[in-house]
Amino acid sequence: MKQLMILCSSDLADTVRDALVHAGVGGFLMVPHAVGSKPGATWQHGRYPTWDAEMFVAATENEEADRVVSELKEHAGKCEVEPCLRILITPLDAVY
Repeated sequence: MKQLMILCSSDLADTVRDALVHAGVGGFLMVPHAVGSKPGATWQHGRYPTWDAEMFVAATENEEADRVVSELKEHAGKCEVEPCLRILITPLDAVY
């Protein structure tokens, strides 16, 4: 099993949700209206630059995770707000 954490610009939220459904993921957590800070951004005017974001978290079978990544990887770096799309995948020992 794998845990997926997907961070994306708000303009990609529907695309990410659709990819999770197409991959057969049984359920996921969606956190709308998150705020991200661009990796490597410099401190300007007393704060780091931020961007509107969405976060998705899902426990998946390995094959489901592969299908999600396959469907979403083409969107990395192709939206108006950076960092656009990040997919973090970690091993998952158990879900209770």
